[in-house]
Amino acid sequence: MKKTGIITILNVNNYGAELQAFALHHKLKKMGYDNEIINYLYYKNPLYKSEVKSSPLIKTSFKNKLKDLAIKWIDKYSAYRYPEIAKKRKERFFNFHKEHTALSITYKSYSDLYSAKHEYDNYIVGSDQVWNPNNGTNLEPYFLTFAPKKANKIAFASSFGVGDINESYFPKYKEWLNNLTHIGTRETSGVTLIKKITGRNVAHVVDPTLLLTKKDWESLMVPYKHEKPYILLFIFKKNRYAEELAYKIQKKTGFKIIRVCKNEMPLESDDKILNIRDFGPLEFLGLYSSASVVLTTSFHGSVFSLIFEKPFYTITPASKNNNSRQESLMKVVGLENRLLREGDTINLEKLTDIDFEYVKEKLGEQINFSIDYLKKSLK
Repeated sequence: MKKTGIITILNVNNYGAELQAFALHHKLKKMGYDNEIINYLYYKNPLYKSEVKSSPLIKTSFKNKLKDLAIKWIDKYSAYRYPEIAKKRKERFFNFHKEHTALSITYKSYSDLYSAKHEYDNYIVGSDQVWNPNNGTNLEPYFLTFAPKKANKIAFASSFGVGDINESYFPKYKEWLNNLTHIGTRETSGVTLIKKITGRNVAHVVDPTLLLTKKDWESLMVPYKHEKPYILLFIFKKNRYAEELAYKIQKKTGFKIIRVCKNEMPLESDDKILNIRDFGPLEFLGLYSSASVVLTTSFHGSVFSLIFEKPFYTITPASKNNNSRQESLMKVVGLENRLLREGDTINLEKLTDIDFEYVKEKLGEQINFSIDYLKKSLK
């Protein structure tokens, strides 16, 4: 049987990254395609070995270097201060892939990946922000330049993570993009950008997490046991606007507030919010499935709100214009009013006014198109 190798972002202690990587692998398996994830460590993984060849296209600013360093030290400090939480979370993430995902040997560096002999019939670069010019690493692996020259090379839902790129980088991106046989990107802005860079018309496909149904995800999840309805707060860092909105919804509904967050997230000093920091991907799904309302700053937080049919709001920074991922998704399902900028006022009387039958219809069209794209692209 022919075999497919997938490269994407995973093993980064992030719910969205791990679940999107699993989803494409699992969907291809359900479609009858033998496949595995090429386990190339992302540069943020603590075991990744940085080298000259893995230097990023755009030099990382001192501010961003300082930010990355601070996050690493906060994470280490949190693990030291709360060792049981850190251990349990790490185990759950590790066991998720051990039990549910087929992985290749681990490639810890750029050189490891490029010196290996790869013998797949198809190569896929998967979803997430693999083409983001601001990533602090060489993006070449995510354009499949390590694959044999004549191999079938496919991009599925690969994302730039930004709406535009400085034109001085167009020549390099053109070279990389033209290495791909088939291109399907996750955002409409990505379709426009690739056309601008290469002249190629490419497919607009869904994030891999949408290739699996609500029933598929429910069959995997660890149910969350609870007695009272709750508002789920899924945010990456402290966000005053999101917290205040959660409190307003709590006052209206009487629901409690649960925040699911990463290990380095500090605990609240009061008891108004229950912080859960040790859940793995399957526990995360169970938490989503039972939520009554969701507030999120995450793209995948929006996706799982749609999959599990939860009233939600996605919150984006007022000062940034890199919200193309969320904007593209909300436009597809006609829920632009669910995308908030920090500071926006909302009418909570319309909190639950989402026509999920319409959402399923619009998503269904794009999901079917995306599956058809995969079938046509794969040998």
